[in-house]
Amino acid sequence: MGERVGANSYKVNTELLDARLATTPIPTNTWWQNLIVECGDQPIVMGPYMVKSLNESVVVCAPTEMHSNTFVASVWHDDWRMDMAGSTRRVVAYDSVSVTVRYEGSTLATVPLVKGAVFATIVLNTQTVVRLSTIHAIIGVDAGDAPGSTIVQLNNGSTWLIWCESNVVLRQCGMSGLESPIPMQGAVRLALVATPSAIPALLSARTAIPIGGDVSINATNDSAEFAIAWKVRGPGSLLMCAQPHHQHALENAEWMDDVGSYWSSKGTLRVAQGTNWQWSESIEPIGFAGHAEPSAEHTEKLRELVAIDARALPTDLHALPPDPYFFGKALARAARIALIADEVDDSHSRDMAVQRVTEWFEPWLNGTNSNPLVYDTEWFGLVSTAGLCDAHADFGQGRYNDHHFHYGYFVYAAAVLAKLHPEWAARHRDALDVFARDYCNLNYNDTAFPLLRCFDIYDGNSWAAGLFAFADSRNQESTSEAINAYYAAYLYALATHRPQIAHIVRAVLQLEARTSRTYWHINDICNVYPHEYSCDKAVVGILWSSKADYATFFGNNPEFIYGIQFLPFTPATALLVKRAWIEKIWAPYLHSISDGAQTDAWREIIDLTYAVVDKNATLERIARIESHDDGNSASNAYYWVATAPEL
Repeated sequence: MGERVGANSYKVNTELLDARLATTPIPTNTWWQNLIVECGDQPIVMGPYMVKSLNESVVVCAPTEMHSNTFVASVWHDDWRMDMAGSTRRVVAYDSVSVTVRYEGSTLATVPLVKGAVFATIVLNTQTVVRLSTIHAIIGVDAGDAPGSTIVQLNNGSTWLIWCESNVVLRQCGMSGLESPIPMQGAVRLALVATPSAIPALLSARTAIPIGGDVSINATNDSAEFAIAWKVRGPGSLLMCAQPHHQHALENAEWMDDVGSYWSSKGTLRVAQGTNWQWSESIEPIGFAGHAEPSAEHTEKLRELVAIDARALPTDLHALPPDPYFFGKALARAARIALIADEVDDSHSRDMAVQRVTEWFEPWLNGTNSNPLVYDTEWFGLVSTAGLCDAHADFGQGRYNDHHFHYGYFVYAAAVLAKLHPEWAARHRDALDVFARDYCNLNYNDTAFPLLRCFDIYDGNSWAAGLFAFADSRNQESTSEAINAYYAAYLYALATHRPQIAHIVRAVLQLEARTSRTYWHINDICNVYPHEYSCDKAVVGILWSSKADYATFFGNNPEFIYGIQFLPFTPATALLVKRAWIEKIWAPYLHSISDGAQTDAWREIIDLTYAVVDKNATLERIARIESHDDGNSASNAYYWVATAPEL
């Protein structure tokens, strides 16, 4: 598969991304993607601030909240625009938690944009007159208690601390402007003052400028430790914002509650002091098999169902979907049938299903299928031939949309084959590895694929949207398919005897599952959403960097919004669907949404979630199902119910 290459018709814009960075694997799903796609003029979300890095200006916004029964949104306003007249910008450096933009031309400046930074920072590299403007009216300007500090009050009720490293105090210029009385060089830093008591702590932190961070994941079979070592220029106390999922996990955090808190669409941000963040994730037992042994009665029923499902697998390759997503679902479905057959000791059905999976898989490995996968030399990834030239083909596959969803299904099938047909998997190992490397690469030295293409270690979740610009920044719809992707990569590493990779991927899987439960699930333990949104629903359909939507990209039927957060059903579903959440939050809506579903496929997906509460009631409901989702089968549905944990 490595011999099939092509160049994406959507080219890297070296006016937005430094050409030197374009020679190594480029992020395609990162939190700052808006800076380098399309015009590069849509905002990125740092934490408390949203920022637009434009030619001739940098715009900083402390978003305000707008919500309804169907969304929670960050309202953009130009709180501060710093003039960069006569200059253009491009991304010149990045790491897992930061991106650096450089301005060149009449104004020379560097802008380190770091996740969670309490200050927005622009570093002037030459003597320049600072000119700041705001969409609001300035109603008060006072010198602060530290050299170079200015306290500014705006007519929207907000107060800002602005500090100039050269110790220049800004002066008001007109109703909505600030200006330095003389040219200056060095950092200009802006912080929203969340509460009056915050000013002393903010002043103490003014000289500690975050410029990036080193991240690490250390994992064993029963523990996972995450760390971010923030890189800082200058003395003083570093202040960084923690999201809700951090707040319950950071070890030995020094919380600066006198600084107040900041609003975000993912919940209240709390301020922590210090340069080193560490937290651990609980490791839940998980493997190829379900969480409980099926009873003798269930085993007999599974043998009956799996034999029917195995015989029904098509032998005509032309009957299979041509696109990676739906083909991947079909492939993983067949692999599940093989695995279930193996578990209930039906070797005939197992071998039949394994044969189908290998027959279906091989054309995608050797490029004889109708829509071959090729290596994209422009953006360093595996894409469909159709996607190379068509931005919207195969769900935006060529623009790196949903890669972890798509290839997670392929990797799951590869893991099953590595377990049940190791000789075949060994023959095709290099090609199979490519699917995992595309979205779950852990090798810093890999020159073909970026690290963890979709996963954001600060946010704790993946971003699905690829090389598309959005006003709400990044997004992810189906958390369950993200979980499936990392579950698949974990199983594949296990089955191919790479334990250290398996441990790290399992850690990523656990964090993805926890943030999914925190931000995509409404819950009574850590509800991050306002009552008007959360009072009559149990999930978020699409989570954006700056917005939560009760919707999907393919329709707003309730069964779509809920169902896309649950499929596919595998043992990993237990990481997401917890009994307490089902009973307290989801149960009041479950059966009415199921009964109102337009198709059996969606009805079954909804019903299957109840298995962690009542297996018998769930079996009664799915017994009425006549057709299944294209990634599900009668045997898999029954297996999930029979083996689901009731914890």
